[in-house]
Amino acid sequence: MPVHSWETADLRPEPSYNVLAQRLPRLDGAQEPYEGGAWVVVAPGTTMTEHVNPAGESELFYVVEGSGLLRIDGEKDRTVKFGDTVFIPPHHGHSLVNTTDERLVFLSNYDGSWESYLE
Repeated sequence: MPVHSWETADLRPEPSYNVLAQRLPRLDGAQEPYEGGAWVVVAPGTTMTEHVNPAGESELFYVVEGSGLLRIDGEKDRTVKFGDTVFIPPHHGHSLVNTTDERLVFLSNYDGSWESYLE
């Protein structure tokens, strides 16, 4: 069974997004469709840069530590916290503000095939 693990020391700066991240590798035996994902850390008092996923992918955030303010185009800002799962529709700008003194950690999975679920 393939397993990927990471530690804080494995995080790398992603300047385009103003976060630290550990990209998920494609594990042997992964089923299609799969495009990617990452463990992401938004430092205390900082903002993940607003962006639209470059290939129009949908994205899921699984918040596993901390809390913050999520902004998605066309929607009211929402506080997210440990235990929340967030769906970000394709072609929507989004950002995440860490409003606390603790790090905000989430798992991001993005996939172009999820757009069909919105139809």
